[in-house]
Amino acid sequence: MSFEQDRRSIYERRRNILYLVANYLTTMGLHQTRQALVDETQLTSEFEVCDNIDLDTIYQDFCSYFLLKFGKQPRIVKRTETMGLLPPGAGAVQRKYSGARRKPPANGGKSEGKESLLALGAGEELPSLRITAGMVSEQVGPVSEGPLVPAANPKLLVRLQDHFTSEWKDLAEEVCRDLIRKDLRQRWHQVKGLEGPIQVLKESVIAPLEHPELFVGLAQPWRCVLLHGAPGTGKTLLARTLCSETRESVTFFSTSASTLISKWRGESEKLIRVLYEVAKFYAPSIIFIDEFDSLASRRDTIREHEASKRFKNEFLALIDGLEGGDGNGPSTGAGNGGERERVFLLASTNLPWEIDPAFLRRFERKILVDLPTADGRKELIEHLLPAVRSWTEQEMQQIVSLSENWTGDEVRLACKEASMMLLREKMGETSKCAKIDPDALQFPMLRRAFEQLRPGCAELAQKHRDWSQRYGTQLID
Repeated sequence: MSFEQDRRSIYERRRNILYLVANYLTTMGLHQTRQALVDETQLTSEFEVCDNIDLDTIYQDFCSYFLLKFGKQPRIVKRTETMGLLPPGAGAVQRKYSGARRKPPANGGKSEGKESLLALGAGEELPSLRITAGMVSEQVGPVSEGPLVPAANPKLLVRLQDHFTSEWKDLAEEVCRDLIRKDLRQRWHQVKGLEGPIQVLKESVIAPLEHPELFVGLAQPWRCVLLHGAPGTGKTLLARTLCSETRESVTFFSTSASTLISKWRGESEKLIRVLYEVAKFYAPSIIFIDEFDSLASRRDTIREHEASKRFKNEFLALIDGLEGGDGNGPSTGAGNGGERERVFLLASTNLPWEIDPAFLRRFERKILVDLPTADGRKELIEHLLPAVRSWTEQEMQQIVSLSENWTGDEVRLACKEASMMLLREKMGETSKCAKIDPDALQFPMLRRAFEQLRPGCAELAQKHRDWSQRYGTQLID
């Protein structure tokens, strides 16, 4: 291998390592640290890590190879006599400003980051970064005035093997597959006509994070909330939005019966307990269970199996048993007690009358997600089809009246059908794939789209209202 080839190989190896580290930091939620790395090394979007590789996989493969060759696990880190945060690396280049807070370059606005990255192939050391709990710390220099991103949960850096015994490790890893790490790109302002449920979710999760000193004693935040309503009213949408809005500060688990129910005797009870232990370890956490009635149906029926009863009894004990409580008690072993162990249970169902009364009692708020009102449907149509905002009030009222007793999802489908009509009309006029102008939508086209659909959940929605009057929480404006 020639000198140029060897130098190129070194450059590619170190470049690939940087991209692997950046990808790993993104997976762990350490966004500020990743941004500092990108700023320091000037990584571009020209390359990305392949789907079948990541830093954790490489680490496990190396450990397996080392064990096979030498008969023992490799030692990656070792204990030192000092305590506290990591000091700057010996021999590292001392800089006045870190990559995240670097001053504008003095050479006419040209950045030196790319040259420094290319110089890695020539043997230059990468400037070291000091990482503390998901934040990048510099030695000297003022703090920038840019937007602050909440620090990621530092416990995400701890492998489950360090917290759980080998007997529970596999179950914990299985539960962590339901952990949502990516941004679902849904925001509160995109949700229309659901102000009441949104307010409950905000005061249950977001407000306690912003003002923890206010939620003390009897005024502690809600721990269990049940969303019920007809299909398509937006229950899962609310959970998705809550996940997106809190992804930087809360660990979100979206689990279902496929994860918690096992054919092996006693394993379902272990899975639900491990789920709560992992959630406490990564607290503050949210456990979201869609179609909750599939896991918590009544226990007094003849067809109820013994294994199902054991699972439900274990679930009930975890929610509000001796180890449950309101977070004021001592630690249960999964964390440090108090707020750090706070786990919020959010469930949704289309059939709340089939849920066992013991589960219903544990839900402090049982919120009806009802059909959208006329104003809510109008807001939703204007959000989905901005072109209708220029229409007359009479035309809008006619469209809104056509959607009486519709769910939000049915309104969305009608708006989608109108967009598809516009697409078919455009494709029929020319064979070229020209961009569609949304403002070209006309009132007769949208009216025809709404006339094609019929409400399918009016009777079920009324049944939910009756149930909510007897057992639910009545929201007061």
